[in-house]
Amino acid sequence: MSKLLHKLVSDDKLAKNVWAILIVAFGGAIIYGLPYFRYDYYDAYLEVYHLTDSQMGIFGSILGIFGMISYLFGGIVADRFSTRTILTVSLIGTGLGGFIHLLPLNFTALVALYAFWGISSLFAFWPCCVKAVRILSGSGDQGKAFGLFEGGRGIGAALMASGAVLAFKIGAGQMEDQVAGMRYAIVFYSILTIIMGILAWFTVKDEKMEKSDRVTFKGIGELLRMPAVWIIGMVTFCNYVFTQLLYYFTPYMTEILGVTVVLAATIAASKRWFSLLGNVGGGFITDKVGTGRMLLISFLVMAAGTIIMLLLPANSGSAILFVVLFVIIYIFYNVNYAMTWAMMDEGAIPERLSGSAAGLISTIGYLPEIFCSVLAGTLLERTPGVNGYRQIFGFLVVMLLLGAALVCVWMKYTKKAKKS
Repeated sequence: MSKLLHKLVSDDKLAKNVWAILIVAFGGAIIYGLPYFRYDYYDAYLEVYHLTDSQMGIFGSILGIFGMISYLFGGIVADRFSTRTILTVSLIGTGLGGFIHLLPLNFTALVALYAFWGISSLFAFWPCCVKAVRILSGSGDQGKAFGLFEGGRGIGAALMASGAVLAFKIGAGQMEDQVAGMRYAIVFYSILTIIMGILAWFTVKDEKMEKSDRVTFKGIGELLRMPAVWIIGMVTFCNYVFTQLLYYFTPYMTEILGVTVVLAATIAASKRWFSLLGNVGGGFITDKVGTGRMLLISFLVMAAGTIIMLLLPANSGSAILFVVLFVIIYIFYNVNYAMTWAMMDEGAIPERLSGSAAGLISTIGYLPEIFCSVLAGTLLERTPGVNGYRQIFGFLVVMLLLGAALVCVWMKYTKKAKKS
């Protein structure tokens, strides 16, 4: 295995730290199971907790608001404190929140819970993950490193989602009791998240990751003056619009195309296996063709696929083609999701400021979390049925094309920067 890794990567650093990166990756997948599992069981979640589409959208906005604040300050925390402690506390705290979810919570209490998850799963955790991957890999292997990281996250998410579907089926039983099924799924997610937090404590070593200097306010000012940070943030923004609206493909399948809830959840879980192809495969290709060129291809393929979806007849006969298109789009989306972080190395952002840079980029890039779910919920209530979904997908196409345009700006910027 060691010889194979040395052949695949260009230096010893990444080969030596692959397992550490995968541990961080699995934690990075599992921690988001509880805050976002409601989308895989959208219709059942509405019924069990007596919610409207708009209220479901508010949960996403709550996560976005707290996430935006958290990313801004969490990046600084990630550059100043123990990586192992941040990972462990974040995972265990999020898992404990899952057990609170088992209580008979009303809408207000659920808002408070999602606010807590916004802090526990988003604060310093994500900047800490990005910083860890940069430090554990060499400059020539950034594409591969972030590809492996996101690929590991994809595998972890696939295993987790598949296990949750099984837990839901067991809980629902022959009587198809959705309340019991939902409880079983929540317990599964909660236990798994806490276990991952314990594993992180015993396997992630701080000395491997705390090599960068502690960030200062001068360092923050240095980042704010770098065009690369702002461009990466805006590219991430466009890609994250897809991240948020991706979840509405599942209810489209159940409401419009007539797919069952369990089958749609199974498809939603299965799609994560394809992330490995996009993350890892895209990472290896990116290190050969360049980050900008790979991102541009991905944005254009995603936009074209979504346009074709808009043109499909809204009936059960379109279900198979819809799923095929969805898988293709999802593969290229995963290329983008991993490679936006590889842009940090291409844009010459100092490694010692990786956590803070990730926090600032996330503050800009993850703004869609504040408004996308509310926008989608409002569109579905104002224009119920297929037209509401088409408006959502149309907005998505516009943002994907904007992302492609921003990548073109990035390519010109890096070309000019190399010359100077």
